[in-house]
Amino acid sequence: MTCPKITEPDADKAVVRTSGKIFPDGSVLDLVRVPNGEINLVMWDRKCAKTATEFVRNGERYLPLRIGASIGRWLQLPHETADYNSTRELFTKISSLISQVTQAHRDVVDLITFLVFSTWLCDSLPSAPFLWIVTPPMTSAGPLAQVLTLLCRRAFAVNEASLAELHSLAVDLQPTLITEVFRPTPGLLNRLRTSIRRGELTATRGEIVDASCANVVFAREPLRDRASAGFPLELALSPTPDYIPRMSASKAEQIAAEYQAQLLHYRFLNLAKVHAPAFELSQFATPMQEIAYNLGACIVDDKELQAQLAALLKPADSEVRVECASLFTAIVVEVLLVRCHTATGKYFAVIDVCKDVNTVLRARGDVIELSPEKVGWILRALNLHTEFLPGGRKGLALSNAVRKEIHELALAYGVRTLRELPEKIECLHCAALSLPWKTQATATGSMQGEVENA
Repeated sequence: MTCPKITEPDADKAVVRTSGKIFPDGSVLDLVRVPNGEINLVMWDRKCAKTATEFVRNGERYLPLRIGASIGRWLQLPHETADYNSTRELFTKISSLISQVTQAHRDVVDLITFLVFSTWLCDSLPSAPFLWIVTPPMTSAGPLAQVLTLLCRRAFAVNEASLAELHSLAVDLQPTLITEVFRPTPGLLNRLRTSIRRGELTATRGEIVDASCANVVFAREPLRDRASAGFPLELALSPTPDYIPRMSASKAEQIAAEYQAQLLHYRFLNLAKVHAPAFELSQFATPMQEIAYNLGACIVDDKELQAQLAALLKPADSEVRVECASLFTAIVVEVLLVRCHTATGKYFAVIDVCKDVNTVLRARGDVIELSPEKVGWILRALNLHTEFLPGGRKGLALSNAVRKEIHELALAYGVRTLRELPEKIECLHCAALSLPWKTQATATGSMQGEVENA
């Protein structure tokens, strides 16, 4: 509950303008909008919330960040804090609201709800939340964009042209930027990628700052290269036969007031409780592990709800694995893995790797061919160092250590042939990987000798 409003004036203290701060003892400062429209500070002392124009703490006077009128007018802020009973009850309320307003599929609605929670605790996460929502021509992004501006922490709905400027102007606010993108240029994707990285400093207004913030992007098409944008969670809206209007201004104001107050209370109570989710992160491909962590860690005191998230992320994880397995790097690793299982020699020339890679590409319908030089660079990027082989050609010496490294790379990239191995394969390296699909190895004495002598 909110405590009575107090003021603590002290003109002799050093002034700190802030949008919020987490103190070592667990106390939290944040921004609220009081009834007259002004922006004040609210202090959570681990027992109750106190609202004031300023607070004195550790010899410093904390005042609200100076926010320009053009930004302050549209900045979504809570007015107070309010009880929410339990994580599950608040999650269900938010999920039901999003479903009612958008008529989106249940799995999409629930993942968006996880995203809403993560925006309120994102300063305790390794990276800022990032959601890429695909809206084909027969779908409407308007109702969902509206409800997200009402629910997410410090949300702004901005157009594509203003995105760069908002990243600069709102750097101290750490807002949630909600944007509709029509042309995802390399520059825009690079800006989005860097904006979600914690501790990645940016030069702006003559200062070096951490400009990270949460992002929700609505786009007509999926990302062709997820890595270029920093691997956001990608969801697609389905067409709806009925017209879905936006909420009226009065209804939107009511929704914002109710849910922002409860989510601010959730933030105060749970900032210190953010930690790795109960489910096993290693079940996901590497790019999905951070998404799973960010969304799951913000669901506090409800392991069952966290488990539901793990199931919801499986389709997206499968897509990422397919994309990773289709990369040129993954195909090079696949060729090397086959060589480990079929070759009796100790060497593999780069030019032979290149021939095999191009054979795989042609078999999969790709018209691109790699050069030996390109393959050499890929090997170097994989930390597989080439050397001059007998006869003067460059290639890999397939030592036991190199074979082991190739197997670990194959597992990391999810190469197809590793999944298609026979149930019983005499490869100690495969057996040592503890493959998720339980490949069984029957290591013979002769195989043991071959591996040790390789």
